[in-house]
Amino acid sequence: MQKLKPVLTALLFFGCAMLLAGCASLSTSISQFKDGNYVASVQSTLVYLDDKYKKADYDDSDERNGIRERLRIIESSYATTVQTASGQEYDRKIAAYSDLLAIRTMLASRPYYSKYTDLPDRYLEVGLRENLAGQYYLKGRAAAAVKDDRMAAVSYAAAADAYQKYGDYKDARKLADKYKYAADSKDAATYYQQGAELAANNPQRRKALYRDASLAFFNAYDVYRQHGAYKDAQPLSDKYRNMGTVVLQISSNEPNGDITRSVLALFDLGFTRFQYQGGGTADLGMYLNTSYIYQPPKYSQYVEAMSENVEYKKPDGSIAVRTYRFNRKVVEEANAMQVVLDLSVTRVPSLDLRYNEVAESRRATISYYGDVPGTGRYGYRTEGYLMDRDQLWRAAQAQLINRLNSDNRIRMIQDDIRNF
Repeated sequence: MQKLKPVLTALLFFGCAMLLAGCASLSTSISQFKDGNYVASVQSTLVYLDDKYKKADYDDSDERNGIRERLRIIESSYATTVQTASGQEYDRKIAAYSDLLAIRTMLASRPYYSKYTDLPDRYLEVGLRENLAGQYYLKGRAAAAVKDDRMAAVSYAAAADAYQKYGDYKDARKLADKYKYAADSKDAATYYQQGAELAANNPQRRKALYRDASLAFFNAYDVYRQHGAYKDAQPLSDKYRNMGTVVLQISSNEPNGDITRSVLALFDLGFTRFQYQGGGTADLGMYLNTSYIYQPPKYSQYVEAMSENVEYKKPDGSIAVRTYRFNRKVVEEANAMQVVLDLSVTRVPSLDLRYNEVAESRRATISYYGDVPGTGRYGYRTEGYLMDRDQLWRAAQAQLINRLNSDNRIRMIQDDIRNF
């Protein structure tokens, strides 16, 4: 019987935990209901019931009335919203029909729904979708009346999508295409005009303005691309993107080295180009010099005297104490890799940066000799880890890159490049 006690306790604990989990699920649903989050509340309720109905003997008598009442109130709330909303409150009605559709879909997929509500029987899917599409259609018509072509296109498309399962909703798809073309044409013309003005009003030939012009022309091309090419927006975008490129002349003692590549990645801003050969025109000069110093393992050791009193039982059964005197020997090894990076930028003559990073590793080997107690506490062991040269190099490089990424002076150079 004593052996069964822990098992019974564990089973009782597991049962209580499962009961609390189920209650918590229904509690969540009630909390969501009180907050007015009706769709989430119904979903939580159904998750709870799905789990309960896996058991053939599930008795819902304790929860049935509460679930029925909450579903009735939810349905009544949406019905009131639809009835009391004014003719122009399209979004309120759209939200109500959308939620009813979501709730109806969840309920209809459960074989037990009729025990709690007849909502799926009174709100057919086709009817909800038709009402939803109708509100989107009216919203599109209202937007078209005030020349909001984009909103009209979006609303008519939503009307068509809402009813698509049952076919076309009036001429919603045709109107969506019509107003989308009108909105895209209007936006493309606006972007194109922006690009033309930015390109023309740049007496100092600032590359940043050329990049802005390139983006405006690209937006004109992109918003209209579904309908074909918009004037010469795409070639103009390419032209001004090239004119906005900032060229960096790079001088490095390790042009293909990991550190050089990592540093240049910080200045690859999407509109920069690096050149290593002289003779070309450059906007910015950058000099990098990297050096390394490897410090091979150095050894040091020391010995310290130790003692320990250990109790033991004598043959006559009495307890005695023996004093052990022994030595602890520690051998320490340490190596390091130092990386030095000199970074100079000609665009800012006073900015010469030096980074000095050192990665180290240490290992201690501990042993004991002499009259060592046999307690098992004084065995041979090592502490720490001695990295090899390549591991130290990678660690020092990672430290250096972290320093660069967090250095405000690097951000200052980046901002300087952006302002060309």
